[in-house]
Amino acid sequence: MKGTNTMGLLKDRVAVLAGVGVDLGTALARVFAAEGAQLVLAARSEDTIRDLASEIVDMGQKCIWQCTDITEADACKALVERTESEFGGLDILVNNAVWPHGDGPLADANLEDWHTAMNVNFLGALTMTQAAIPALRRREAARIIMVSTIASRAHYPTAGPYSSSKAALNSVTKTLAKELGPDGIRVNAVIPGWIWGPTAQGVLTQWGEAEGATLDEMRVRYEQETALHYLPKAEEIAKVAVFLASELSNPVTGHLLDANAGQWM
Repeated sequence: MKGTNTMGLLKDRVAVLAGVGVDLGTALARVFAAEGAQLVLAARSEDTIRDLASEIVDMGQKCIWQCTDITEADACKALVERTESEFGGLDILVNNAVWPHGDGPLADANLEDWHTAMNVNFLGALTMTQAAIPALRRREAARIIMVSTIASRAHYPTAGPYSSSKAALNSVTKTLAKELGPDGIRVNAVIPGWIWGPTAQGVLTQWGEAEGATLDEMRVRYEQETALHYLPKAEEIAKVAVFLASELSNPVTGHLLDANAGQWM
């Protein structure tokens, strides 16, 4: 993406992207950088963020990376401290970490899966946010963006750990918006559904094989569940996050923004 044209909606803003992996995390980094943001990429493993940071630097934007377990308070504090040391401040926090496992009914569940989902998807986001609040308060019109999921609204019967933990994230988004509003900090969530990319393709391929259906047939089936009859790509969801991170959304806080082509209304 070297030489990508940019509107500069996030020019010179410093953003921590917590939970950067394939699909949406990578798209967030590329799109934020294209809009002028300086980036700090965080994930438990360096597998994605090391090479992605080099790519962002090649685009002409300053970018660093740090392996971070968001369930550990000291790790989150260290990430924020390094961000302020390297960039002079922090304007935007995006909580994108996810643990989507533990499918199955509660009656048969291993409750450790529920604990893990809550620990990463909900408490991990809170741990990262708590560490970032002092730095965000030192900036003007800072932003916190939670990445949730349509499962938090649709309540699929066998996705209890994932959907419940993200539903809790939706709720705390509104709580934090009220808590941090007097500091000028906007807190919002983006709620995607299916994101057409490697992860969705892998899941739908597996489901299709169990039914004797091709990936294309599965894609068409799930497209029909959306009002717009298509499955958005990660880059499109990332652009919604840019809106929430930019001054275009100044009047918006405590909002859960569905970005799923009308899969849920």
